[in-house]
Amino acid sequence: MYPSVRSSFTLAWTLPLAFCAVAAQPPLDPLETLNRINHNYNTLKDACQEPDTGAARGHYYCSGVTLRMVNDGPFNPWDYSPYAIKIGATSYSWIRKDLSTRILIHPAGFILRTPTDAAALSLPVKEQGWTCIYAFDGGTGPERKWYGCGFFDNREPPRAAQGAMNNRNSALAYGTCAEAAVSTAEQWTRKYTGLMKGPIQYSQCSWNAEKPSDWNAMIRVHESRPNTTNKDPFAFSAQVNEFMLKNASATNDGSENMKYIDAFIYNVNSTQNFATRGDQAPPKPEDGLNSARNFQKKLQAQGYSVPILRLDFTKPAEQRFSYVAADQAIDLTVAGGTQPTPTAPAPSYIAAATWVERYDPGSKKNEWSLNVTPTAQGKAIQASDQDALYKELFELRGADSQWRDNEKSPGSMRQQLSCLVQNYPAKTEWNLEPFRPNVTPQEAAKAGCNPLPLQAPQYIASADWVKRYDPGTRKDEWTLSVVPTAAGRALPNEQAGALYNQLFALKGADSNWRDNENSAGSMRQQLNCVLINYRSKTPWNLEPFRPALSDSETRAAGCNPVPR
Repeated sequence: MYPSVRSSFTLAWTLPLAFCAVAAQPPLDPLETLNRINHNYNTLKDACQEPDTGAARGHYYCSGVTLRMVNDGPFNPWDYSPYAIKIGATSYSWIRKDLSTRILIHPAGFILRTPTDAAALSLPVKEQGWTCIYAFDGGTGPERKWYGCGFFDNREPPRAAQGAMNNRNSALAYGTCAEAAVSTAEQWTRKYTGLMKGPIQYSQCSWNAEKPSDWNAMIRVHESRPNTTNKDPFAFSAQVNEFMLKNASATNDGSENMKYIDAFIYNVNSTQNFATRGDQAPPKPEDGLNSARNFQKKLQAQGYSVPILRLDFTKPAEQRFSYVAADQAIDLTVAGGTQPTPTAPAPSYIAAATWVERYDPGSKKNEWSLNVTPTAQGKAIQASDQDALYKELFELRGADSQWRDNEKSPGSMRQQLSCLVQNYPAKTEWNLEPFRPNVTPQEAAKAGCNPLPLQAPQYIASADWVKRYDPGTRKDEWTLSVVPTAAGRALPNEQAGALYNQLFALKGADSNWRDNENSAGSMRQQLNCVLINYRSKTPWNLEPFRPALSDSETRAAGCNPVPR
């Protein structure tokens, strides 16, 4: 998974130098760059070739957009994080019109120029380095050998099924899907179901970066999962894939990649930084434009001037990327580019929309509430053009994690807005809560536009991490001490999945779980074992370091199997 938050590195530049660096590469017209990137995003090519040899290459070589989203800090965005150094590779993503990706791991990042474009522009061509691509985030870490592409088992992966390739990157390109006898999307979906087999993020195989057939299968797999469960939060089509690039050095120095950067980008609809493996601090919201501007200045200090582009997943595919002169932190007119003609500003219907976390007397817990203040124009059209009003609100806040992660009932936020406008037309502020269910207009009005979700049974009374000595491994290990409710303890064996889902929702994102469950599905299997064999015990102790074995082996070990 994207490793991004880093320890501080001393930068070899200072801001005053940023505007006097000698150009290492001729700058390009920013509008031509924009048009080329939009063209690549919208052009569905699946037969990329090296121009001189005709050797087949992966789709990234001539199509789509390869990007790396990275947070800002006292380091260069193209350098390698400490966690990436451990892996020997860095995570990117690849997006194209035929993928439904709309969620990115960070608000800002950069695009690498396609090798085909670079050759056409007589610029440096990145011919080597790409290793594999996962249909979804692969939870990449040191457990996956061969530059993040191996199985999640700390072993050097086999290579018997790779087959022959004759392109310039054939020595590095690799995929475990071939070794797992998976060559089609149908085989992948049968093999990687999540469920009792463990999270897809860790169990899925990797596709070879240079096999066109693997790319086609990857796309079909990615699009086959429009929805997911709490157990597999990263394995659905709105999320990114993960494309691995071998590091060019064994240190943090990623300067080799500077000459391949085509543009910096920022997601206009999100300030969210996702938690990722290797993080050294909790993620915080980040202004993508500010980060992109800092990236742009850092790269110019090294002699490369490229534009900042906006990335907007709410726009039509043909307008996925856009260029705005006011976004730029450096002067790009010297690149020979003309600035785009200013367009008249669109009407503004929302004056402010701010998230507030507050106690809700109905749910009896803290909930996110979006406090919305419409402009005079917004009030004027609230009844006649509610679609435009909602559209602007969604563009402002719809990608925020508070909305995206908590609107469990699709359409709830829109319905609350409609209810408030219809039943309380004089209100000058609206409070919308994404946790509320989408009900009929009559039910919403009866609830004062504040309907409450039906309460699901609670199966977990408490779950706390404890570090203690384990006699099997003879060292201190993390233990999740779980106390079930009476309802949880009484669950039939066949409903163990509901118990696990609640536990995973509570603790599955914790680093103690995420970073230590080296055997995918181990925690689920231990929980099943305890429920079936020791349900009266208090508490239930689950350890992520334990291996996932068969049900009979786990039971024979008293639900406490030891790594072999």
